[in-house]
Amino acid sequence: MAQTVAPATPGAGRRRQVVASGPPPGASTPTEEPAGATAADVDRQVMARMAQANADLLVRVLRGEEAVAGEPAMVALAAARSLGVVVDDILRGLVVRARADGRTWAEIGEVLHVTRQAALQRFGGPHAELEVPDDPPVRPLPGAAALATALLDHFLNRRWAELRAHFDQRMLDACSVVLLDSVRARLPAIVETAPAGAEPRVTQLGEHTVVDVPLSFKRGFKRVQVSGRVVFDDLARVAGFFVLAQSHLGL
Repeated sequence: MAQTVAPATPGAGRRRQVVASGPPPGASTPTEEPAGATAADVDRQVMARMAQANADLLVRVLRGEEAVAGEPAMVALAAARSLGVVVDDILRGLVVRARADGRTWAEIGEVLHVTRQAALQRFGGPHAELEVPDDPPVRPLPGAAALATALLDHFLNRRWAELRAHFDQRMLDACSVVLLDSVRARLPAIVETAPAGAEPRVTQLGEHTVVDVPLSFKRGFKRVQVSGRVVFDDLARVAGFFVLAQSHLGL
């Protein structure tokens, strides 16, 4: 079972974000990203994980399978709102891709069951066309590994205010405390960061700096190795936040 929350798709504004995670079954240490992975690949996967995480949480609350603090209807309402934010980002990103593929506003409106004018009014504007990105930073953000490790420590110790202080506005909208707490509750109480001297791995993908921090915990008699992944934009804001088993590490 995996869950996630993530950043906006290409063209929907320069800053992209996301947070998500997934309760890991078993895993080994992280592997290298595919050679052809790009920043756009990061965006698409973060968005997919974000949508899945919010949808899974909403379904579990509606079915009464998720233990929540507070009234279930209000928790479900908050989860539905977060899912709506993600779906809106997905729509905008898909419109950008459709326009880049040469689709007209009339064709887009037909798929969405609205008029050409309605589609243009909702999705048009300066971010409606695929932008040519600025030259990406040559090097990853300084101190990214240490900051990612500190943020994972906030997460593991349920210091939500300190963690969310590093999110940008879209991350704040799409990744609620309810979602973060739900993910944390699915992990054991004791989780070790960077076990046995394992070092975080830092990768630069376009304007994103991706940091994978090894995590370890005991499940029964077995020690499980997973990865805490933090994605930063070029201003050091969190654009993605995940707890991933190895089967979910690839882009």
